[in-house]
Amino acid sequence: MAPDKDSGAPTIFIDAAASTGIANFDFEHLKERERRDLLYQGPGLPYMVLPGARTLIIGPGGGWDVARAIAGGSVDITGVEINPLIATEVMRVKYPELSRRLYFRPDVRLLIEDGRSFVRRSPDKFQVIQATLVDTWASTAAGAFALSENNLYTTDAFVDYLSHLTPDGFLAFTRWGLDPPRESLRLISLGMAALAHLGETDARSHFIVAREGSTSGWGAKDTVLISRHPFSPEYLARARQTMAEGHMQTVYLPGESIPNPFTELLHSPRPEEYQRNYRFDISPVTDNRPFFFYTVQPRDLWAFVTGADKKNADYKINRAVPLLFGLMAVSVIATLIVLALPPILLGTRLPRRRGVLWFLFYFVCIGAGYILVEVALIQKFVLFLGHPTYALTVVIFSMLLSSGMGSFWSRKLIGQSEKKLSIALVAVILLVSTIAAVVSPLLTGGVGWPLWLKISITVLLIAPAGFAMGMPFPTGLMRLDLRQPASVRWAWSLNAAASVMGSAGAIMCSIYFGLIQTLLIGGVLYLVALMVLRSSFASEME
Repeated sequence: MAPDKDSGAPTIFIDAAASTGIANFDFEHLKERERRDLLYQGPGLPYMVLPGARTLIIGPGGGWDVARAIAGGSVDITGVEINPLIATEVMRVKYPELSRRLYFRPDVRLLIEDGRSFVRRSPDKFQVIQATLVDTWASTAAGAFALSENNLYTTDAFVDYLSHLTPDGFLAFTRWGLDPPRESLRLISLGMAALAHLGETDARSHFIVAREGSTSGWGAKDTVLISRHPFSPEYLARARQTMAEGHMQTVYLPGESIPNPFTELLHSPRPEEYQRNYRFDISPVTDNRPFFFYTVQPRDLWAFVTGADKKNADYKINRAVPLLFGLMAVSVIATLIVLALPPILLGTRLPRRRGVLWFLFYFVCIGAGYILVEVALIQKFVLFLGHPTYALTVVIFSMLLSSGMGSFWSRKLIGQSEKKLSIALVAVILLVSTIAAVVSPLLTGGVGWPLWLKISITVLLIAPAGFAMGMPFPTGLMRLDLRQPASVRWAWSLNAAASVMGSAGAIMCSIYFGLIQTLLIGGVLYLVALMVLRSSFASEME
C-alpha cells in the first residue's frame, strides 16, 4: 500500500498493474472543496443529476464512488466487491481507519460477490447503478487484456441492469476516453441493444456522455449515463450545468448535435452498418462472446498482427492478439519438432502401417477436443457460480475427477471392443451437445440459487460428459499397444501437443465464434475422432 501520486491518499496495489485509491473523507465536516472534487468529475455526475439516489456500486474498491454517493446525499448505498482482500482484509479488518471506517457506515452495505450475479439475483431496484473502470490491468501487463472475458460489459448484462432500475433511474459507467473512441462508444452499442431488447425503439434520448481530461495517452475518462426511460429536461439541465461548472467536455446530450462518433452512432438509421464500418470493433457483445475489450475489426486482423504501432494505446489493450497467434505458431512448431526430432536423434520413425499412422490423428482430436470443452465450460460458468475462482475450481475438479473415473472404468466397460469405444465417443458428442443446449437457460434461471446448489448442479451437469471423455484416451492407447507398441509414445506426444494448441485455439474460437460454439467445436473433434477410429479399423480389415 502506498499514497496515490495525485491525491496523496493511500492506494491499494492489487497486482503491480491494477490499483484502487482509498477514499478518506470526514463526511460530518465535509469541506466545499472536497465536495466539489468528488462530485464535479465524471463519476460524480450521476449524483448531481439525481441527488440522494438509492445506489448500487459495482466494484467500489477503496470507496471513491461510495464517497461520491454520500457527498451527493445518498443514504442507501450498496457496494458489491468481488475481491475479499480489498473489501474485508484492507477496508474492514487491517486498515479501516484509512477510510475513516467508510464501509462501517449504516448507510453503506457491502457484499462480497460478482456484481453481475448480485444484480441477477437481487429483487431490489436502484436509482443509480454505477461501475467506474471496473476491470483488472494485470492481464494487460501480461499482454492479454483483450482476452479477458468480462460478464459486466455485455448486452445481456445491460438488460439486467436496466431491468433493476427505478423509473427515474439510470446506469453510470465510466471507461477510458480514447481518440477515436472505443470502450466508451461500445458502451453506447451495448446500451442501444439492451434498450431495443426492452422495447425502446429510439435510444437517442436515453444517453448522456461526459468526458473528463484529455484523450492524449490515458488521461481522459468518459462517463456514460444510460436511462431506462428518456432523460427528463430537469435531468438534462442538471447534467449540462454540472459539466460546465466541472469543466467537463459534453460529448453527447439529447437535443444537441455534437459532431463526433457518439452522435453519429446514436443518430444512424442503420447502427449495425455504422458499427461494421467503424475503424474499431464497437459492436455489442453478449454473454456468449463476452470480450468487451477486444476491439480489432476482423477485417483488420492481419494488419494489426503485422503492423500495429507498439506505442499506441490500442496496441497495449489488444496486443494479446499477436501473442495469441504467436502461441498458436509456437504450438504448431513444437508439434512439428515432436514429429521431427525422434527420427533425427533416435532413429525412431512414425509407423508406416496406414491404419496405425491414421489412428494417431485420433489422439490429436481427443486432446484438442477435451481442452476446448474444458476452457469453454470454465468461461461459461463464471457468471453462474459468481466468481472466476469458483468456475475454475469447480469445472476443473469436475472434469478431472469424472475423467479419471472414466479412465479407470474404461478397461472394464469398453475393453478392446471397437463398438463400445464408438459408443463412448457418441456419448461424448451427445453429452457435450446437451450441455451446450441447456447451459444458457440454466445460467439465466439459476443465478439466484445458493452457492452450494449451483456447485452441485455444475458437478452433476459436467460429470457425465467428463466420465465419457475419460474413456477414449486409455482405450485408444490399449488398442494401439496391441497393434504396434512402439507407436504409443507418439500417441502420448501428439495428444499433449494437441492440448497445448487446443488451449490457444479455445480462446480464438471464443473470441470469434462464441463460448457455446467453442463447446460444440470440441464435440465435433470427438466426432472426427470417431470417424478416424472407424476408418482406421476399416483399413486394418483390408
